Amino acid sequence: MAGGLALAVPLTSAASQQPVQGRPDRATQDADAKAFGDYLAGRFAIVNRDTEAAADYYIRAVQGDPRNAELVHQAFSVAVASGRHEDAVRLARQLADLKEKPTGLTELVLLSDELRKNDLAAARARLGTIAKTGIVELMAPVILAWIDAAEGNTDKALVSLDALAGNKGFMSFMKTHRAYILDFAGEVDLATAAYDEAIALQKGSDLRLVLAYGRFLSRHGKDEQAKAVYKAYLDSYPSNVLIEAAQNGSKDDGALYPVIRNAADGAAEAFFSTGRALAQERSRGPAVMYLRLGLALKPDFPVAYLLLGDVLDRDGQFDEALTAYQAVVDDPVLGWDARFEAALLLNQMEKPEESIEALQGMLAEQPENLNVLTSLADTLRAQQRLPEAEAAYDKVVAKIGTPAERHWALFYARGITRERQGRWEEAEADLQKALELSPDQPLVLNYLGYSWIEQRMNLDQALTMIQKAVEQRPDDGYIVDSLGWALYKLGRFAEAVDWLEKAAALIPEDPTINDHLGDAYWQVGRRLDATFQWRHAAAMKPEADALGKIEAKIKSGLDAEKRSEK
Repeated sequence: MAGGLALAVPLTSAASQQPVQGRPDRATQDADAKAFGDYLAGRFAIVNRDTEAAADYYIRAVQGDPRNAELVHQAFSVAVASGRHEDAVRLARQLADLKEKPTGLTELVLLSDELRKNDLAAARARLGTIAKTGIVELMAPVILAWIDAAEGNTDKALVSLDALAGNKGFMSFMKTHRAYILDFAGEVDLATAAYDEAIALQKGSDLRLVLAYGRFLSRHGKDEQAKAVYKAYLDSYPSNVLIEAAQNGSKDDGALYPVIRNAADGAAEAFFSTGRALAQERSRGPAVMYLRLGLALKPDFPVAYLLLGDVLDRDGQFDEALTAYQAVVDDPVLGWDARFEAALLLNQMEKPEESIEALQGMLAEQPENLNVLTSLADTLRAQQRLPEAEAAYDKVVAKIGTPAERHWALFYARGITRERQGRWEEAEADLQKALELSPDQPLVLNYLGYSWIEQRMNLDQALTMIQKAVEQRPDDGYIVDSLGWALYKLGRFAEAVDWLEKAAALIPEDPTINDHLGDAYWQVGRRLDATFQWRHAAAMKPEADALGKIEAKIKSGLDAEKRSEK
């Protein structure tokens, strides 16, 4: 095993360069072993989605084996992904010293460092030699245009941007930065026309562009036009805190400062837009890279931190996501959203008590906030604090007034809470209300249908409901299990086996599904298969009461007199 991994990133330190007849000393051997150990630890950290730890290990491994170009490449990539910009710059230069062919990412990192230091001449020189392929084809003309603009040459900047004109996919990007550059240059009439054109091209959907245009208009005494721009956005995307803050801001509190103030800001905006587009395409790894580069150029970029947190959260990198959210919690506009996302993330990190405490603290500040109250109820329900959860759901129901279709989930959740407390009639009323609001909702169809099956109520109607749920979600193992169990309860054992086998294939680690499949096997005479499934279910650590029943079946099988009552 160790030899195979060593081939993946061979150690090329001084020890490996010794002549065959020479034998490295003990200190050199220890250094090689340490470097290889750090490399292995870094790989393990990557598998566990801990890029911060991985960066530490890889950087230490490089210190022990600085001539290993492949190792340096890996350390560089992890440094970028974890936001270790200074380390990434140093490693990019180390790769250049090793005569490694530059990559688009190494060049962009070095370019961003030059922009960050306002070394525009060095940045321009790099852009003259960088290979215009991949994402660099998009980024290079925009960054060059911002260097031109920062040097006071607006006409030249617009010409640099025109390099993107031949690619329709880059058109909105080009038009957006054209508006930004004219705004930066103080060309009021030209900038107004450019903003209008860019917003029309994107059908008013780009928040950053709308925000920049509104601020531009207000700075130039066109408050009514700014209000119209904001209203048009809010008509399509209601309750956006950034737009609402811009609407309420004054010229004295900094709310109307230009979005872009220098070349580094312009490049940061380009990196942010690229990261956002990649995140929308679910290319999360590259999205993180470009968001990190944007933040290296513009550390006071709260919306980028918030998006970074969301991308890392979705990718399962919870610790890094929490760090990103925490960077925004003091922001006067986005701080509340960051705190809310961090509170929800704590629950995913298996810190439910901290999550509940954070949500309760936010609720004390804004008692009428239904998002926080609903999330608190959901978290309490997940922790089996059912009376508290129900009380929170009750408050939400009381506050919403006449329920709309979107409120089906509220009644569904409260119904589950009541059913688990043994109050079936109230639970059934909530579940039926959820179906009234959203008649084809598969989760509700499944839960209500399954509950009826368990209680041997409305069996035909319950079966029809579950079948309808399966039609909508054929790959949901829990819903497929419900159909199999419904057929089992109706005595249609052979059909039940088919559906329960499919459910077990979809979610092989669920003890309840495997238990159900064992019961169905027993009923069709497959006794050995039944015992195997029950043993499998028992090994999956089901709840204590379920485990006792499973162990009894392993010992004695199903009681023939109670088969139909199972």
